[in-house]
Amino acid sequence: MEEDRNSHPIWTRRSSKCQNDHCVDVSRYSTTVEVCNSAAAHTLLSFSNDAWRKFLHALGSNTLQLPNT
Repeated sequence: MEEDRNSHPIWTRRSSKCQNDHCVDVSRYSTTVEVCNSAAAHTLLSFSNDAWRKFLHALGSNTLQLPNT
């Protein structure tokens, strides 16, 4: 039953700023959130609900620290 609920997204949103037809798609499922590049949909990041909320909070409060590359 849980697998069925997570097989279809509740909603999906595409970023409004796309570059060279590469957009970011965010899909909300009942217990997870998945983020992927529209040009490589097989490669995605998956977050639990709590981890997604923490990520958005850090992003919104400018406390998100990314590694130097």
